[in-house]
Amino acid sequence: VMATWGPSATMAAVPNIVRGEGVYLYDDAGKRYIDWTSQAICSNLGHTIPPQVKAAIDEQLEALPFIYSGLAITEPRARLSALMAELCPGDINGFLFPCGGSEANEAAIRIARRFTGKEKIITHYRSYHGGTTSALAATGDFRRWFTERGGGGGAGYIKAFNPQPFH
Repeated sequence: VMATWGPSATMAAVPNIVRGEGVYLYDDAGKRYIDWTSQAICSNLGHTIPPQVKAAIDEQLEALPFIYSGLAITEPRARLSALMAELCPGDINGFLFPCGGSEANEAAIRIARRFTGKEKIITHYRSYHGGTTSALAATGDFRRWFTERGGGGGAGYIKAFNPQPFH
């Protein structure tokens, strides 16, 4: 198994997680860990999914597990769009439903550049925006260096220091 943001050799020493419950993860020896990564990977409900959420997921999986958004509209997507249009300010009424964070950030970058006609995007040094080319180039982490060579999507990002009282 390869590590996402570190040396893969260290993966031999990580715990083998076999289940989750609430905010906790459990390894194969029964040791309990608090999952401090849940916000980073969008496990906002924790590891104990409420029965009504499971039922809604099962119902949607039975009806239509996936459809490309450019092909057709679906009732859940239309309902959510209508609700979001009611909640958003002004005339914001168009919404994208990407599959993950990198895809969402890539779309936001393209929309911002197309809408403003400007290329530069300001991001923070201490940030993570995803693993796809433009999202990774926007990331402030020093390990993004290879995205900045040869025009691989790394152009147009300005890194700013994070707002902290310790600078």
